[in-house]
Amino acid sequence: MKLFLLGLKVQFFEWVELFRVFRRYSSHRSFLKAFLELKLRYLLDSPFQVSKRFLIQRKSDDLYLYGETPLTVLEAVCGEAEINPGDHVFELGAGSGFTSLWLASVVGVRVTSIEQIPTFCKRLRIVSQRLKSGELNVIEGDYLQVDLSEASVVYLYASNLDDLTIRCLTLRMLALQPGSRVISVSYPLQEYCPVPGVFELRQQFSVRFPWGEAEVFLQVRTSDVQKSSG
Repeated sequence: MKLFLLGLKVQFFEWVELFRVFRRYSSHRSFLKAFLELKLRYLLDSPFQVSKRFLIQRKSDDLYLYGETPLTVLEAVCGEAEINPGDHVFELGAGSGFTSLWLASVVGVRVTSIEQIPTFCKRLRIVSQRLKSGELNVIEGDYLQVDLSEASVVYLYASNLDDLTIRCLTLRMLALQPGSRVISVSYPLQEYCPVPGVFELRQQFSVRFPWGEAEVFLQVRTSDVQKSSG
């Protein structure tokens, strides 16, 4: 019964979110056109179904790992993190890619979208060609194996990662340039980084996802001077 009620709550949230997207971004016609095309590609084959098929093929123990950041929530996060058109955002585990589309066309930032599920990458590449502003690069692969050094902002919405994966990811993020920002949902990086003082927590705030409230952590990669003095 609880799962049924949660499902109804999520569906209601998604319909409200869809209405908000059309109302809030009505002036961004290129984005709405790409957004609608991508939505239609998932009309009979939802992102959750695509993810579940992939996880079954991988013989994963958990088939319910998929989740997306609502665009209105992402807008609030970007405001807190002061993301601007001069940034290069790396989205780790981009899923269906609606957030990457929004970042590239509405915010106008350069986006590198990293996703391991081929269907997600294929559909996002096709739809991203409709964009007339920004730059969106889709990389099919494991973000634990991708060079992150060019990122000025890293966005990580993966609240169910195991501790070992988070530790490995923080090691990869040591390649970030000083001043780069890392946005993580549900956990701060400081607890997992083997090198003390590399990431400084600048801000923590709450946002509401379809499944409930979550904490968002904004961290900054410190300079080599700060790191050595710590």
